[in-house]
Amino acid sequence: MATESNGPTRRAVITAAAACLAPAAAAGPSRQVSLATISANYQEGFRQIASAYEKRHRDVRVNVQIMPANGYETWLRTQIPGGGSGAPDLFNANYAWGMYEKGLMVNLSPYLERVNPYTGKRWIETLSTQFIEKFKVGGDVSFIPVDFIEIAFYYNADLFTRLGLKPPRTWEEMLRHAARIRSAGVIPFAVPGNADSYWAGTVGWMARFFTDAYTRHLVPLVLSRPGDWDYDAKRNAGFRLNLKDPYNDAYVVTNGERILKAVKDGRIRMDDARFAEVYERIFEFSRFWQRGFHGANSQTAYHLFLSGRAAVLLETSAQIGQILKDMRDLPERHRFNWGIFKVPPLVSSRFRIPPFRGVGGPGLVLGVVKKEPEQVARAVDFLMFLTTPSSARILVDQAVGHQRPLTGPMLVPGVRFPEDIRKLFAPFEGRGFERLSWRGLMDEQQSVWEWTVWAQRFMDGRLTLPEFLKRYQRTIVEAIPRVIAMQHLDMNPRTKDSRT
Repeated sequence: MATESNGPTRRAVITAAAACLAPAAAAGPSRQVSLATISANYQEGFRQIASAYEKRHRDVRVNVQIMPANGYETWLRTQIPGGGSGAPDLFNANYAWGMYEKGLMVNLSPYLERVNPYTGKRWIETLSTQFIEKFKVGGDVSFIPVDFIEIAFYYNADLFTRLGLKPPRTWEEMLRHAARIRSAGVIPFAVPGNADSYWAGTVGWMARFFTDAYTRHLVPLVLSRPGDWDYDAKRNAGFRLNLKDPYNDAYVVTNGERILKAVKDGRIRMDDARFAEVYERIFEFSRFWQRGFHGANSQTAYHLFLSGRAAVLLETSAQIGQILKDMRDLPERHRFNWGIFKVPPLVSSRFRIPPFRGVGGPGLVLGVVKKEPEQVARAVDFLMFLTTPSSARILVDQAVGHQRPLTGPMLVPGVRFPEDIRKLFAPFEGRGFERLSWRGLMDEQQSVWEWTVWAQRFMDGRLTLPEFLKRYQRTIVEAIPRVIAMQHLDMNPRTKDSRT
């Protein structure tokens, strides 16, 4: 599905991090709840919701702190473990993976079955059960997702029309379009190729959705089994892999120690025929990127697209707001109609891989820091208030009204976007979740960095494909003991290991 925008019908801007936005309150409130996040696009909404909550609870003050993304994770990891006055009550848990396993966050599962006093319904009934189920930790709910972010291709609709092209239905058709575009003197794809792009950006996304599709058949191999510490009969019993259903394996539990053992035993190898085809396909795709892409960052790629020198850009749903704003600011003669299409399926693989799925996930996810019971109860109560449909509508309305970008579709049912924004978000929906994807080993940092080095050398012709795969395999194998040590694993899937 593709959507098009005929220009900036909504105003949105990318904002810098703001200062603390604590709403005014009557003097001397005896109790406080603090929310610390980087989600500046929702800052006016947070302020309004906090004020409404304070009117209901006169003895409570809600402190909303919008922080810079740079340094936010470090700040969390220094403040939360101490559990002191500097630790927030609520925070964006997307930046604190592993804290729940260390016992620093509240298990929200019991609260989800309680009636939300602000809706009169069980809390779980007014949330996205799909995302909550997907991101459970050992069967527990460690955070509440508020919105989600996904990737898709942005394209110059005017150029496509001029060349007689339509949004492609398959990966192969997309490359044929690219050849037509290049023959017309336009760069087909603007792609950043610096280390950041491999680490957490465009090229990294490509590696993830390719390897997810090519290794999805391995999911049954690494499932948690009866007797494993994390086995969940409701999810895993009777599971049968169905490659035609993008959500078929969304909720099953895979066991990390079984993944490591499969790599160690050679049942999962980076130098096999499937991984060879993955990188053959990505290398083939790179023929249609701009020259010198390894020297480009995300802003360089975006400006190639915005200036009309490149026809297509792979970006996240959060980019919509920036494009709308920039199209408005451009001189009229430089504006163009643009659209969005999903990552199309590759249909010519000899392995008959399933369609590519998304690499996205929750954007704003709120977790509760473990403190004394009274404070936890207060924080959870405010979180219930914050995640009602009426509060979520405030977040959307205030973001749109203040010309701020929206990360992606909301995960609180009942929230309606303006129609033009809803259409733009449509290609990002219904994508499915990646299950097994590979760059480094389980995203261990050193192995991701080594993969980045070898992959860049392969993509610019300094390594042959066999040489690259050989080094990649060695990188993954050498990462196994580091992952085991980092996660304090005993390599027995039946025992729940301490990760403190």
